[in-house]
Amino acid sequence: MPDRTPRPVSMRSPSQARCTARILYHSVIILAAAGLGLAMGYILRGRTIGTAAPLERLPGNVRPIPEGKSQPLRAGGNLTWARAHDDSPLATQLERDLSMSSGVTRWLYWLEGVEKARVSDFPRLARLAHGDAAATRLLAARWMELDLPHLFHTLSTVQDRRGFPVDALAEILFEEWPRRDPDAAVNALSGTNTFGTHDTWRLNVAGLLVETDPARGLRVLSAWGIDNYIPSMSGVNRWAAADPRGAAEVALANPAGHASRAALAVIGREWSKSDPARALEFATAHPGELGTALAESVLRNWAGQNIRDAAQWLSTANGATRNLLSPAFVEAWAKSDPGSALAWCESNLAGAGLARAVGGALQGTAQRDVTTAVRYVDAMRPSPARAEAAAAVATQWFPGSLSGKPVPQATIAWLRSLDSDSAKRALAQVQWRWSIGDPRSMAEFLANSGNDRVPAGADSTLARSLARQDPAEALAWAHKLPAERGLAAGRVAFAEWRRWQPESAMGWLQALPSSDQRRSSFARVAGP
Repeated sequence: MPDRTPRPVSMRSPSQARCTARILYHSVIILAAAGLGLAMGYILRGRTIGTAAPLERLPGNVRPIPEGKSQPLRAGGNLTWARAHDDSPLATQLERDLSMSSGVTRWLYWLEGVEKARVSDFPRLARLAHGDAAATRLLAARWMELDLPHLFHTLSTVQDRRGFPVDALAEILFEEWPRRDPDAAVNALSGTNTFGTHDTWRLNVAGLLVETDPARGLRVLSAWGIDNYIPSMSGVNRWAAADPRGAAEVALANPAGHASRAALAVIGREWSKSDPARALEFATAHPGELGTALAESVLRNWAGQNIRDAAQWLSTANGATRNLLSPAFVEAWAKSDPGSALAWCESNLAGAGLARAVGGALQGTAQRDVTTAVRYVDAMRPSPARAEAAAAVATQWFPGSLSGKPVPQATIAWLRSLDSDSAKRALAQVQWRWSIGDPRSMAEFLANSGNDRVPAGADSTLARSLARQDPAEALAWAHKLPAERGLAAGRVAFAEWRRWQPESAMGWLQALPSSDQRRSSFARVAGP
């Protein structure tokens, strides 16, 4: 019976040993090839097809992709990406990774990608970040760390803003750049190129500088010719409290419209706390709008602190100064004692100065109690002073144009009760807001008011506003006005209608009878 006991390997026959060796050799070759294949696959995974391979030699299932575009492709059931002339393989890989991830994993991909990115990668990464506030802020922080001027240049020259977070990146840039290097930020935005729609960049930089370095901020606003912007005045508060005269000198030397007036109001308030008389001496030595703004602020605040001393100083000032500054003074005084303020005006002022001062006094009174202010106006005789007082009361009594509130009937009745000059002055003060906020009540008022009670421009202002809402109603209203006023208002309404709906407007005009005077009158604004 054959012996079937297993033999030790060392006791196998030579032929068996050679067979085993061949099997081991081929196994090693196969394993090495498989390992090399896996390694190459890992290296090549996610890479894009570049210019080294001509487009006509790409596999048949891969179509050429336009420059700068990427798209996912399905090959063998796996998601792959192709980009012709890839300008950022890192961004392409990140785009692929983000498409297949979510939550924390997505954020980790962003962190890794931004950390590895070179400056040239950031424009593509910015498009990937568009709409993602956290990713955009992360991207901007790293971009500024690597090459801040490159970020600015990219934002200034980007051609296709669609899908590129220009505004979000600019907001972050101009929050940080003026803090890091204000001179560089200012120089970058200076010159003849104002960047068109990017003027807000200048506002952001100048506004931040006014907060952090108000002297520099005011100089920049003035140099850039920005006069319709009021930044935060918190920095000016601190500056003026420490050195009011120095702050005033810089503000006066660098006119910047609304910002200068706002700054001088703050400076005047702070200076009035320490040495109001010297502040007024300085302000009155600088004639002009800004010097007057400073003086008015000082005197108004001084009157609020010590009315007796403020009145004494103003009473001893020369006539021109007294007439110039009295409105601000009595406005502050009238908030607490309107009777005394008006009596002071009558004793110390005359002519136009008296009228303006009374208007200022009633402005202050109406801010606290409009009913009391109305009683004072009603008790006054017709005069320029009463007209200014009526205008001041109307400013406080009429609702704002955007309030959505109708004008109270009591307010309209009061306006009707005024003498013609006072009514005209008051209406001139509120005509724009009335025409926007409650045009129909204004239409009724104007239609029932004589020419002597209607200021220039009131009919036209209302006609324009009505025409934007209902052209037919506007033209019908204008037709009810006295002849010359009606034609003038009608022309404005028709021109506004034709501006927005030319075919309808011209059809209406041509349908008028030839005997209608409006046809020839309005044809002049219609043109050939």
